[in-house]
Amino acid sequence: MMIPNTRRQLTIFYSTMIGLILLIMAASFYWVLTDVMHRDERHNLESAGQKAVNEWRNHSPGPQDKEEIREQRQTDSHRMEWEYLQSDQFAVITDPSWTIFVHSPEGNNLLLKPSFQKLLDAQGSKSYIHLSISSGNNRTNYAVLRVMTGDEEHPFLLLGEEVSKQEHLLKEMRLLLIGITLLLLAVATIIGYILAGRAMLPLNHAFIRQQKFTAYASHELRTPLSVLQLSVDILEEEQHKLSPVHQTVLQDMKEEIQRMTRLTGQLLTLARNDSPVQQMRREVFDLKHSLSFAAARMQLKAHEKTVQLQLHIGNTEDTFTCLGDSEQIDQLLYILLDNAIKYSAEGGTVTLGISRNDNGTANVIIQDTGCGIPEEDLPHLFERFYRVDQARTREHGGTGLGLAIAHEIVSRHGGRIVVTSTLQQGSTFTVILPETQRILRQSLK
Repeated sequence: MMIPNTRRQLTIFYSTMIGLILLIMAASFYWVLTDVMHRDERHNLESAGQKAVNEWRNHSPGPQDKEEIREQRQTDSHRMEWEYLQSDQFAVITDPSWTIFVHSPEGNNLLLKPSFQKLLDAQGSKSYIHLSISSGNNRTNYAVLRVMTGDEEHPFLLLGEEVSKQEHLLKEMRLLLIGITLLLLAVATIIGYILAGRAMLPLNHAFIRQQKFTAYASHELRTPLSVLQLSVDILEEEQHKLSPVHQTVLQDMKEEIQRMTRLTGQLLTLARNDSPVQQMRREVFDLKHSLSFAAARMQLKAHEKTVQLQLHIGNTEDTFTCLGDSEQIDQLLYILLDNAIKYSAEGGTVTLGISRNDNGTANVIIQDTGCGIPEEDLPHLFERFYRVDQARTREHGGTGLGLAIAHEIVSRHGGRIVVTSTLQQGSTFTVILPETQRILRQSLK
């Protein structure tokens, strides 16, 4: 599981980085494109506006009194041609109260409409304005430029242009950039996954060699350890003839041999679980029977530690059936019960129970009143060779592999382990396993 998980994490990491780069590039390109198009729109309006202002000034009356100027303009003697305006542009010359003196043809001149004028007033005194007007399912976009004419009575030239085509082009470009970004991200993810797999090949080969070495070494160590254990057992029969110092050495040898035997057994178990050819036996069994059997087997150890082991399995007629390897579940319970008893103080209590969830899973709960586990150690609890307290684990003969094996067993059965703990109050291990009834019902449908 370590190699596929590492490969998946590398792919996610590189895909995220590439995705961020593509997102920044697409956003930057879209921003630059939008800015260029808006500047081009404004340049066109400013060019037409400058021509309109020049024509207005060139055709303004000569030095006359105000009454003569007003009369001349009222008789429409000052008419502008607007030949420099494009077909989608329109203009007016007005004052702040929207008294319009001259304007481009009325056909498409929205500046003559009060509703459009209100929209412009809502924008304040901005010199360049973008407006969007909805009509049914259609939306039309306009750009309006405000230019000072230098005329005291009619100081403003308002020049507008429909820019719906440009905005539509920007929208299509935005969709295109999103599509290209997603496509490139998908391609980059696939390529990243392939390259991550190639990069993991040396590590995968090294991991396989490590698995083989662990399996071979564990298997080969069992024979000499058995011989050493037998030799120690023979010496124990004559230990009354030994001096106290030699008896102490013999006892230390026995404990170390037992610890090495447990370690090699656990290493061999992990090597078998890691092997892709290792098949898990699948049979239907009752979890309550496994709990009862494990509690009976661990009663002696609990009695030696003066720890009370309680079993709560509810109604004896109620069954909790599970599909999997009952021997591995027994091993799982031994590991968790052994830890609970080992790290409980004398006179403590260890509770083993089972309950059913509404989603078709069963909870196997192992609760103790021991020393607890620090919160910072909980995320690493199921890592191989990880020890919460090196000195305390050594004192109790721990190897740092028990919980890793327990996690592997639960994962192979499609379940998970949840741990909660409070220092100096105890820990609770909850094993969540799928029940067989739900699996069988799904297979029959």
